[in-house]
Amino acid sequence: MGETMSNAEIFRSGAEKSTAQVAQALLRDGVVILDDVLPAAVVDRLSEKLQPHFDTSQSGGDAFMDAATSTVTAFWGIHPEFSEQLLLNQRILELADAVLLPENPMAASTVRPAKASYAARLADPGDGCLQIVSEGTWDPARGPNCHHYRLVAGDSIRLHPGCKDQPLHRDQGVWEPYVPNDPSTPQHEMIFNLAAINFTEANGATRFVPGSHLWPKERLATRGEVARAEMPKGAVAVWLGRTLHGYGANHTDVPRPGIIFGFGPDWLTQECNLCLAVPPEVARTLPLQAIQLLGYRAGGGNSLKGRNAENLLEPGKSGAL
Repeated sequence: MGETMSNAEIFRSGAEKSTAQVAQALLRDGVVILDDVLPAAVVDRLSEKLQPHFDTSQSGGDAFMDAATSTVTAFWGIHPEFSEQLLLNQRILELADAVLLPENPMAASTVRPAKASYAARLADPGDGCLQIVSEGTWDPARGPNCHHYRLVAGDSIRLHPGCKDQPLHRDQGVWEPYVPNDPSTPQHEMIFNLAAINFTEANGATRFVPGSHLWPKERLATRGEVARAEMPKGAVAVWLGRTLHGYGANHTDVPRPGIIFGFGPDWLTQECNLCLAVPPEVARTLPLQAIQLLGYRAGGGNSLKGRNAENLLEPGKSGAL
């Protein structure tokens, strides 16, 4: 069956647009493209470091991942440059701060938000049975919506020649029904996909359904509502966890590689346990913010005795573990 023409478009942003403008478009459409995030030479260096791992990677082969795909997970431990260029990219962190609304932002330029007026008080019913009662107001549109955010997943995926369209899906679905697909709730996940080569319709540029993050889960997308994230090497597609998407079929004779990673609030369990995938001896070689994003950081009230809450790999001041 031939491809149906689509009127759907994806908002694109160069460095000239402000983070606030891009965040507004992302919250409106569920997907945006950031042009020119990394120079081509940097992308090529990252690809070279990944190549030996693809040579021994596992292929797909189920209803979700086509057999003509291969994946490398936990590439953060391969070389510090992955963290330096991707995790600590200020353009990416500014956008994550603006959408996930953490109490402790990661970008240098982000102003720390005011704390929510949600607190606890000690109450006495009149007979001396003291108890703690929560009270106050909280606006999820303003936040903060988490203590901090961290990586929830990360893969480098290659679509080999012959790869077929992936079924449209929502990444946040991995947590259903415990985290429901409810558009009225704050954003629980945002995902970034770096184009390691030019992404085109022919080689499987990812298909998105703009606006689908606001739909009820029962609504199905039609072909005419699907847009392609065609973009040059070094650009990044960004989408929300509730946005319908799926990679496309690769009709060319060369693989289409991309580097994908997602952020989520600290209170949400990571889809991939990064503390095991990037063990302490490897994590210690990375910058502090990368260590925190991998998950070696305590949330509010969740510090570990004897450990530094900001870097759980280091000893703290609260006595022995």
